[in-house]
Amino acid sequence: MQKLLTTALLLAVSSTVFAQNKYYSFKVGGKYGVTDTLGNELVKPVHKYCEEFQSGNELALYNFDDEVKDLIVNTSTGNILTFSYIQPGEVKVNNNAYTYVHDKNKLYLRSEQDGKIIPLKEEYSDFKNEGKYIIAKYYAAVVAPPPPVPKPTKSPNKLAPPPPPPPPAMPPPPGFDHYAVIADNDETLKPVMKGLFKSYLPLYNNKSEDSAGIVEVKTFKIGAQPVFYAILFSTDHTHSLYDAKMKLVKKFEMKTEDKEILAEKASSIMNQTLSLYDAATSPPPMAPSPPGSRNGQPAVVYPVFAVEQSDNGNNQLVWKQSADNVKVIFESPKKFTWDSKDHIIWIGETGTRFKVDTQSGKIFLPKTQWAAAGVIVK
Repeated sequence: MQKLLTTALLLAVSSTVFAQNKYYSFKVGGKYGVTDTLGNELVKPVHKYCEEFQSGNELALYNFDDEVKDLIVNTSTGNILTFSYIQPGEVKVNNNAYTYVHDKNKLYLRSEQDGKIIPLKEEYSDFKNEGKYIIAKYYAAVVAPPPPVPKPTKSPNKLAPPPPPPPPAMPPPPGFDHYAVIADNDETLKPVMKGLFKSYLPLYNNKSEDSAGIVEVKTFKIGAQPVFYAILFSTDHTHSLYDAKMKLVKKFEMKTEDKEILAEKASSIMNQTLSLYDAATSPPPMAPSPPGSRNGQPAVVYPVFAVEQSDNGNNQLVWKQSADNVKVIFESPKKFTWDSKDHIIWIGETGTRFKVDTQSGKIFLPKTQWAAAGVIVK
């Protein structure tokens, strides 16, 4: 089926005008598109998913199907890159997020920070960051058939028997059913260990005591990837226990998939109490309520955006510069919610989402989509 790329892109104004604006995603009818600050539509709303990269430089629009090309849009220039398939945020390499790209028979990871490309020499999927390693499912290549059996050779007296045939090649694992350790989390993606496994289980050592019985206090960096003490790779009933340096400690047989039982077995082998969970990922204690929020209403800090109801029954987004200076940004007969943290409007009935500029009060939704969204701009 021919890609409907031409239906996804609409260059509303010249590139000179685009260069002076910034671009934002919007959502109408449950589909995402891209607009500029002047309300010109750059990409029609035909994509099911949208991801804004943490760098703020680009955003991705994708579908997980063959109907529409996946896109990465530069939010400063409006430049559009097209791909057959992308998966944003697939893996982190050196703490930088990378998008998985499959396009024109090429597989690679693309940095969401600066666009750097890391080619993939093998077909991987389902990337996982585990400590300082990257683990992914591996699609094994089809094994070549064995060479033909050599014909008998003549000798002066009789036919010499042919040499024994080589052992048959092992068939590849089916599809994406097996994991492999593909990288010591760096940009080389150099394989760390051989072997494919159906599942793996990272294990952590959360507490340790010295000879005097004093518990060692550990500190953790917020947002850091937890580092496992040991990791267990399993295929059916065969389990291989590796340490944090990916050195094989012991291989054993056990007819169970119960993670707690496997953790107990690994603990006995490592002579350490190992846990399925890392202490650094435990939820923090609940913070006390801020002063002034327990009794009565907190004081209003201006300027502020709020949702109010008009005399005609419509819902309005209002911009209050003060108690007496109030401007209506837009109104709608539909119910909507205002995300004051990210400055986003959600209209559930029409499947609409768009941002609002809190400095100017502009809404980042193309004028051509106002009616479909159920928005009346004042």
